Amino acid sequence: MKSIFRLLPLLVLLIGLQSIVAQEYINMSVDTKDIPIRELRRNAITGNIGWNGITGFGVTYNHFLTKQLETDFGIGLASTGFKLGGRLSYLFIPKNFSPFVSGGFMYGLGFGNTEIEDANNGNFFYTIGPSPFAQICGGIEYMANGGFLLRANLGYAILLKETNYAITKGVPTSEELRIMDAALGSGIVIEFSIGFAFGNGK
Repeated sequence: MKSIFRLLPLLVLLIGLQSIVAQEYINMSVDTKDIPIRELRRNAITGNIGWNGITGFGVTYNHFLTKQLETDFGIGLASTGFKLGGRLSYLFIPKNFSPFVSGGFMYGLGFGNTEIEDANNGNFFYTIGPSPFAQICGGIEYMANGGFLLRANLGYAILLKETNYAITKGVPTSEELRIMDAALGSGIVIEFSIGFAFGNGK
């Protein structure tokens, strides 16, 4: 019986702590339920794939400056070599799902001699130099309360120089040159991103 009385203060203390924690959880839920999700989860990591996206096939770090303003910076691999990119997006609605518009800059580092096989016209070689692009897009973004993040966007990428490749050997046909211009120069943007946003969201 004495041992029970000795444990009584500890039991009271545990019950008191439990009550405090429970009340703080209730207060937190009340305080955060009306806060836009991007103010609770301000940072995210996403994997990207697409055509003329800011990374090609790569990863980005996303940071939400406000509930409707987002930046993302990434690195990846594309037809212009290793690629770096950055972008600023404006989200129209401070909710889980929102359309957005964005503008960004991409830079392909280029790479050395590559051979194209052509049985009819003979093989030719080309190199790709530094490739700066500007990008303008519009799309949709969804961020779940648990942090799941999904983005999809369409737009146009503009090569900021006259050309970014050079033929080093052989003579490509006009059709082959048109294909290279489409693959390496200005063109449409189709991009998908999936990842996770973290912070103190509940």
